[in-house]
Amino acid sequence: MNVALRVFLLAGALAVLALILRKLKRAEIQTIDTVFWFLFSGSFVLLAAFPQIAYWFSGLLGFEAPSNFVFLYAIAVLIMREFSMTVKVARMRLRLNSLIQEMALSEKEQKD
Repeated sequence: MNVALRVFLLAGALAVLALILRKLKRAEIQTIDTVFWFLFSGSFVLLAAFPQIAYWFSGLLGFEAPSNFVFLYAIAVLIMREFSMTVKVARMRLRLNSLIQEMALSEKEQKD
């Protein structure tokens, strides 16, 4: 992994950490979500500091370059996160629909 990619990983991870801290201070993000982003950006700091990890995994998985492993890692983690958020949103929609229906029935009963 070349130096430019390592610097980019480190700078990107630090930028994400700074952004998450700012959002957390302004109460624009829940604490549970910050844990994911801290771990995710921390993993990039780890990959930038110890590129041997990327070399080892790329050799294990048969990638030609460690940067390909880094890209695959980022894509895979974000896809898993997106799936979990989709499930969470679906549950919230069901709860919202139930609440709306209960409120409508309650309002109808009060009118009658």
